[in-house]
Amino acid sequence: MKKAMISNICCEGCARDVKHVLEGIYGISEVQVSVEGGYATFEGYVSEKVIKQALSEEGYQLQKMEKVE
Repeated sequence: MKKAMISNICCEGCARDVKHVLEGIYGISEVQVSVEGGYATFEGYVSEKVIKQALSEEGYQLQKMEKVE
């Protein structure tokens, strides 16, 4: 599982947008978004560059990604 720290997630609407963006990327599944934590977790092997680009097109900024257990 991977964890992506994302700026500009301020409400449930933003969380739904981010979830929709990430689910639209081929190879990503099991997306969960935390409004309070400002992050998303997901399964999949997709480059950070692809995720960053998809999020920026919707007004969100990927701060960092890390692998979590």
